[in-house]
Amino acid sequence: MSVSSQKGEARLSTFIWLVFFAALVYAGWNVVPVYIDNFALKDKMNEIARAPKWSNPDDKIVDNLMRYVRENRLDGYIQRPQIKVSTLETSRRISLAYQRTANILPGFPHTFQFSHQVDQPLVY
Repeated sequence: MSVSSQKGEARLSTFIWLVFFAALVYAGWNVVPVYIDNFALKDKMNEIARAPKWSNPDDKIVDNLMRYVRENRLDGYIQRPQIKVSTLETSRRISLAYQRTANILPGFPHTFQFSHQVDQPLVY
């Protein structure tokens, strides 16, 4: 095969795939932390909801959850009035809904909407 019969088409497709892969990595770099923070928050809500009723009234539950929110720098997305706590005789329910915006690609922001409701039995 002679050199003159090659057209260089593989170089263009390689460049296109490289740009696509770079965009995919960039989007993942921005989106994955949003979901990791969300899953960790839900896990913490489950943990806090199991606290004993007699030593943890609803206000203290909200305080504990807000402390976690501040420590994980989520206080820009979650405010105290968004957290609803209701304690029954044998269980506790915590509800929270919030939005978080992240850039999927430069110039393409997306608002993620999360809503959690945990209902855990109380530990005595």
